[in-house]
Amino acid sequence: MTTEQGKAPWGVDSESGRLREVLLCPPEHFQWFPANAVAERTLREGLTFDRAVAARQHDEMVRAFNEAGVDTPFAPRDPHLQYQVYTRDPAVMTPWGVFLGQMMRPQRRGEIATSHLFYAQRGIPVWQWATAGAIEGGDVHLIRPGLAAIGVTDERTTVAAGEQLKTWLEEHGWEVRLVPFDAHFLHLDLLFATVNERLALVCEEVLDEGFVTWLRDRQIETIPVSYKDAMLLGCNVLSLGGDRVLSARESVEPNRKLRAAGITVLDPELTMFTRAGGGPRCLSMPIRRDPYAAPSPA
Repeated sequence: MTTEQGKAPWGVDSESGRLREVLLCPPEHFQWFPANAVAERTLREGLTFDRAVAARQHDEMVRAFNEAGVDTPFAPRDPHLQYQVYTRDPAVMTPWGVFLGQMMRPQRRGEIATSHLFYAQRGIPVWQWATAGAIEGGDVHLIRPGLAAIGVTDERTTVAAGEQLKTWLEEHGWEVRLVPFDAHFLHLDLLFATVNERLALVCEEVLDEGFVTWLRDRQIETIPVSYKDAMLLGCNVLSLGGDRVLSARESVEPNRKLRAAGITVLDPELTMFTRAGGGPRCLSMPIRRDPYAAPSPA
């Protein structure tokens, strides 16, 4: 970037700076398929996908973003891309431009094309493009300037690709931790998400205790989320900045804990998407946030 991030038309240096613009994709081509453990369970249980309900729920999410003062441009749509609605995964916005990843599943690999097209049309430069293996945005967390976590399972995000991005971030002076977990959990953002400058939702039953300690050593307190709630996408929230998050209405207990911690929770109903393995963070790709503001000393 050549201009101050807060005044530029793009740029993200944290997970919690005030959100100004987010990339979405309407669910006109969306449908359930066994893309992950959550979707597989949904299909086994015989639940029925309803396109009209999905459209209504996505519209409710868009309204929540707009009411929070967030602009919501849409990605170019492709009828061959059934999971394109989960705009988080093909790319990650950074302070230096967009990082373009690689999708692991054949059904999703084409999403990189529409993602690249969107950024090219907006004049947003490509910072780096993953070449070492699969790496998806749900595993990449730019927690705050200089601090990042990358989930690795050797499926959705391989260790080699995680190490490649880690090296590029370290060249900019960032501390990066690779966080291994079982591929059953799909992406790291099913188990972890930044809430604000001081808080994160974490499924401590699953993630390594060393990662939780690492967060706390860096002044990030954790709100525990149970395994059951994590599998219902309870960790998968998106920080809007200003002690506000977007969370699914069905995440009852995590939302209660967030409100008890003083967080304002915007909670559209998103069952058609959470039952397919993706919540608010998966459904959104931040394009522009205000620069990170460090918390005042306690």
